Parts: sequence; structure tokens; C-alpha cells
Amino acid sequence: MAQKRKNKKNHAYVEKIPRVMYSHIRELGIKTFNEYKEWCREHQFSCSLNKSSHQRRKELSAAKAEIAKQLLAAEKKSRNLKDIIPKIYSNKIRESELRNGIAKEIALTFKRSKYPKLLLRFLLYLEKNSDLLDDISYIRGIEAIARHYKSWVRPLEHWHVKRHNQAHQFSELLRHLFATYSIPAFMDSVWFLDNETYQNWYLHIGSGQNIRTASGLPTALTKKMAHHFLDTPKQYNMDEALRWGQVHALGGDKRLLDALRGTRLIQDFEHDDFWLNVFRFFIANPMLDVSHVNPIIDYIWNQKYQIQQVVVERGVVEEHDPPQPNFSMKGRTPESLLKQVNDWHISLGKVQRGGKLQWMPSDIGEFQIRIKDNQKKQSKIFQIRELLSTDELIYEGSKMRHCVRTYSESCYNGKTSIWTMESMDEIGKDLKKTLTIEVALKERLIKQVRGKQNRLPTQSEMSIIRRWTTKENLSIANYVSVAQN
Repeated sequence: MAQKRKNKKNHAYVEKIPRVMYSHIRELGIKTFNEYKEWCREHQFSCSLNKSSHQRRKELSAAKAEIAKQLLAAEKKSRNLKDIIPKIYSNKIRESELRNGIAKEIALTFKRSKYPKLLLRFLLYLEKNSDLLDDISYIRGIEAIARHYKSWVRPLEHWHVKRHNQAHQFSELLRHLFATYSIPAFMDSVWFLDNETYQNWYLHIGSGQNIRTASGLPTALTKKMAHHFLDTPKQYNMDEALRWGQVHALGGDKRLLDALRGTRLIQDFEHDDFWLNVFRFFIANPMLDVSHVNPIIDYIWNQKYQIQQVVVERGVVEEHDPPQPNFSMKGRTPESLLKQVNDWHISLGKVQRGGKLQWMPSDIGEFQIRIKDNQKKQSKIFQIRELLSTDELIYEGSKMRHCVRTYSESCYNGKTSIWTMESMDEIGKDLKKTLTIEVALKERLIKQVRGKQNRLPTQSEMSIIRRWTTKENLSIANYVSVAQN
């Protein structure tokens, strides 16, 4: 009893410290517990020595951020770019004497430059009036801008920073120096590439001319394609933007363009008249799972264009013409084409013949709603339910006359979920299929909604889907279209 009272008494003075806190405090770079408590007070953390793993992670993140900030401040102080840049220009400082990456990159830029005096003026102005020289990634872009100084349409000294964000500063600088007309944001990336052709396209559009008349285009664009090219989102590069213009002009959407990004066709524009027919095939079959786009393109390219190397005897290889040089998309269906792709993969040993699959339901709930038809003075029940086997997809495809069957593997692998919307009368009879819905499970995003023979959904059908999305916390891709009345 006496010992217990003694422990109680000492408890007021000695706090029990978990073993994990010893290593945590050392990891923070702190020596004593008193210093740790002082550090916690300064950074507005609890001074307790009994903390959860979440609290410890937050403290470590704060400590790392503080160290990074100190290093950045020390590096900025050591740069003195205002003094270093003229010394680099006049060769008063050797490259080996430079201590930070930005100064070294600037030295290399002066070595490559045809207009070093102009570059000196440019760099000093940016050092004084922007934050662009704080990030090494902008040096290459600045070098390219200086190389095109003869195309500047406004004096450099008339440009002033309006935003702190470096990406915005760079974008505004480009438009100040080069643009008398609007230029889409995705084109800014060309200044970080060693590609004069793309940079000339930027100048071409900035002067108010049409991309169709730009020199060096790898493919011809229609007026509609050129219009959609300018609407390309910022995250795409120049080659992807050309395909964006083509796909959207032909009636496709972002979903198809993103599937094409992983194929050889993003950078290869040879035989483009033929490949546009392949795009039309994909667009005409919107319920074709886009995971098949890359394999289909590889198969077609192999059959139509690839020279075949055939081993005729040990150490002897002959080159043969492509198997189907006259390959055409005319009359082909998704089912027949996918069978040919699968047979080709089997011949290459890439896949084995697969059977019918079943999969577990997703965590998305099914949905049912009763809607009254005032004209017919009766109600209709609509239900949205998940399809969970190859057989169900085959049945859905046969009833709706589209190729939803192609989603079997994506559903089995947990990437995609396919749903059917059905309607029935008040007593649950006269069941009719209405829509097929594709959901990307990771993003909880509805990527495709199609009716019979790939028709677009009506406004009233989409209103039912929106109620379901609200209930299940789903979102709808902005490229999902609705039929116009």
C-alpha cells in the first residue's frame, strides 16, 4: 500500500514515456524531451509525450517542411543570381565554381545561345521582376523564348508580374511577347521541348493564323478538326491535341482520345486516311470497351503494315509482306474483330482461350424509382441493377444491339462495372430494357450511357440516373451526351 501511494505521489513529477517516442524525437532531430516540448509549443502541437501514430506523422511532416524551407532560403541566399548572371556572361566565373543547379543551367544556356547579350538582358529582367528563375524547369523555356526574340510583338520591359504562381507567370510572359490573338493553354508546353516546329505553330496561332496553314503539319485537318484542336484541355500535348481535334470532329469524345493516348497512333500520323476510318469504327461502336482500343490498333497495324520476319531455318530469317495489306474496316463488327485479335494473341502466345466469367458485385447500390405518367394515368417503375457475369453481358448486348459483351474482362478485373436500367409496369410486369451504363469503379464515374443500338439517353432518363448518382455518391463524366429533343 505504501509503495502504491509513493507511485501516485511521484506520478505528478514523472510522466511515463512510450518507447516509440524516443525514436520519434530523435527522428525530428531533437536531443531532449524539454527541447521537444518547446518545439511542440512553437509549432502549435500538443506537448504530451503520449501521441498516436497520426500525430507523430503530422509532426514529422512539419519538421521536413521546415527543413526544406530553410534549405531553399539558404540556396536562394547562396545564388545571388543578380551578381552571378553577369559573371557567367563575361566568363568571370567558371562553371566548376558554380554551386547550385540553376546557375549551372544558366551557364549551359549561355553556351548554347546565339544571342548571349539578349539572353543576359532577358535573364536579369526576369530575376528582378518574376519568380521564374527560382525553378530550374523554367530555364529551358526561357532559353527557347530568347531564341525567338525576333518574333516578340511587345517590349519585354512592358511585362509585369500579375500572379505569384510560376506557371501563370510563364503563361502570361509568353502571351505578352508572342500573342496578338488567343492561344490555348496546352500549347505553352512546347517551349520546354527541343522542337522548333511546335514553337513555330505557337507563333503562327498567336499571330491570328489557322493551325491548318501551319508549316510541317503531319496530317491534314478539316475546319472542324482545327476548331476542336483549339479546345484541347491543358493536360494534353501537341500530338494528342491533333488527335483530339480529329476525334471530336468525327463525333468522338475524351474517353476515346484517352484510350488512344496509349497507342502508336498518338505520334505516328502515317497512313492517316486509313486510321481515321478506324476512329470512325470506334465512334460508331461506343459500347466497345476502350481497353480493347490498343490491342485492336496493334493487330491492324501488324496485319496491314508490319513486314513479317519468318525463320526459314536455323539462323536464316526472311522478310515477308504484311499478312493483309488490303485490310479494310468495311463490314467489320466489334465481335468479329475482337475474335481475330484474340486468335492473333493466341498465336503469339500472349493469351489463352478464355471462358465465361462471373464477378462479385461492387459497393455501389442498386436503385429503383416509381414515376407517374400523367398522360396514361399510371405509374412506371424504373430499376438500375448491376450485371455480374459474361452471360448477363451477352444477353444485355443481344437485347440492346451493342457490344457491351466486350467489358467482361474489365468487370472481372474490378476496373469497370456495367449496369442496366429497366422499366416495368406497376405490378412488376412488362419488363423492358432501357439503358446500359458503364461505371469506372476507382473514380466512381459514369463514363458511358447508351440505349438500344447505341442511341443517346433522353433528358428524362438522365434525370433518373442523376438521382441514382446522388444516392450512391457517383459523378457523371462531362462528355456523356444526352439526346436533343
